[in-house]
Amino acid sequence: MKKEEIIKLLESNKPPCVETLRGSLIEFNEEDKIMVMEFDAIPEFCHSEAQIVQGGFITGMLDSTMAHLVIALVKFQSNPVSLDINVSFVAPAHPGLMTAKSKIVRMGKSIVFAYATMKQNDEMIASATSTIKLLPTSKRPL
Repeated sequence: MKKEEIIKLLESNKPPCVETLRGSLIEFNEEDKIMVMEFDAIPEFCHSEAQIVQGGFITGMLDSTMAHLVIALVKFQSNPVSLDINVSFVAPAHPGLMTAKSKIVRMGKSIVFAYATMKQNDEMIASATSTIKLLPTSKRPL
């Protein structure tokens, strides 16, 4: 499966959670095992008068980016399930565009270790690591 086909499949089969998070695929580099996604945080994602994006939404965005990378690398042959995800927040995020970048640290036959960062206006917002289990996929591509 070619890179363009993978990107097209991912974008045309977005799960509802990625739609809710207003996410879109920006870049997929199969050789370097990197994926970049953009998310448009809306005011409804915020928890205070200061318009700070709630950490759970950011965690979901980071998790989605790592999961999409795994799906692309296994060419839709497995479903990624997070066994754990650890997030460190270093600055507040506000409504607007945010960019998540994920990278594979190590990929085995059934377990994947991934890392992701979230930036807004080139400022680091959060980073995450995750242990991901690969489960058999259904007949559908996503």
